[in-house]
Amino acid sequence: MARKKKTAAAEAVEEIKEEAAEAVEETAEKAEEAVEEAAEKAEEAVEETAEAAEEKAEKKDKKSEAKAKAAEAAETAKAKAAEASEAAKIKAAEASADAKETAEKIKKKWNEAKDRTAEYDEEDIKENKYFSLLGYFGLLVLLPLIFAPHSKFAKFHANQALVLFVVRLTYVLFTGCIVAITALSSTGFAIFLGLIFALCFIVLFVIWVQGIANAADGKARELPFIGTWELLDLD
Repeated sequence: MARKKKTAAAEAVEEIKEEAAEAVEETAEKAEEAVEEAAEKAEEAVEETAEAAEEKAEKKDKKSEAKAKAAEAAETAKAKAAEASEAAKIKAAEASADAKETAEKIKKKWNEAKDRTAEYDEEDIKENKYFSLLGYFGLLVLLPLIFAPHSKFAKFHANQALVLFVVRLTYVLFTGCIVAITALSSTGFAIFLGLIFALCFIVLFVIWVQGIANAADGKARELPFIGTWELLDLD
C-alpha cells in the first residue's frame, strides 16, 4: 500500500514537472516571440526615424539650395537692372545732346532767313502790307495779286504765302496717308510718328505766324527754311 502511494506521488511529481517544463517552455517561446516582435518594431521605428531624418535633411538641403539660387537670381537681376539703368542714362544723355545740337541747327537756320525789306519801296510797303497779310490765310493766298497786282511787296508775300500753303497742304496729305498706313501698326511706333508730326505741325504754325508778323510789320523777310523758294515770278 505504501509503495502504491509512493508511486502515485512520484507520478504526480513527474506530471507537475512536465507541466512546469511545458509552461516554462511555452513562456520562453512567448517571451522569445515578444522579444522578436519588439525587436522588429524597434527596427522599423529606427528605420522610419532614419528615413524621416533623411527626408528632413534633404528638404533642408533643397531649401538651402533654393535660397542660394534665389539669392543668386536676385543678384543677377540687380546687376542687369544696374546695367540697363546705366545704358538708359547713356542713351538719354546722347539723345539730349543730339536734341540740343538739332535745336541749335534749327535756331541757326531760322536766324539765317534773309531780310529783303530794303529792296522794296516804302510807299509800296505802306499801301499794300495789309493785302500782303491776308494772303497767309488759306484760300486767300492769291488775294494780294488780285488787289495789288503791281506791288512788288505784295507779290513777295504772295509767293511766301503760296509756298507755305503748298508745304502745309503736302504735310496734311502726307501725314494722312502715313496715319492710314500705320493705323494697324504697334502702339509705340504710332506714338513716335505722332510726336514727329506734332513737332512738324508746330514748326509750320510758327512759320505761318512769322509770315503774318512780317507782313503786318511791313517787312520783306524770307520765311525760315522755305523762304528762298519761288513759285511766282518776283521780277
